[in-house]
Amino acid sequence: MANVPHAPLYVIILLFLSASTICVKAQDAKSPRELIYKVAPKYPSELKQNEIGGIVRLSISISPNGSVGKVSVIGGHPVLVDAAIMAVRQWKYKPADHSTSTEVRLNFVPH
Repeated sequence: MANVPHAPLYVIILLFLSASTICVKAQDAKSPRELIYKVAPKYPSELKQNEIGGIVRLSISISPNGSVGKVSVIGGHPVLVDAAIMAVRQWKYKPADHSTSTEVRLNFVPH
């Protein structure tokens, strides 16, 4: 018979492994516009110290001049979302003839 107290540990390991798979796929996402200036998000120290990480998914609108306009949250830890939005609002994309939208994913890894 399985040792029941270890069951939560197996669930955590499975969640970690599936999150690792998601992170690899997230890095493959292509944007319709070339990113020419990127600011890394500031990892909140209390979350980093407690090894809390995750992926933040945002939908962003990019103006013709390349600046980030509207930012909508698709998912992620609320504190990480705030850090991600503050960084993404500073990103610059290559200018284009029209506005575009894309999804960005930021991976917060505590180590």
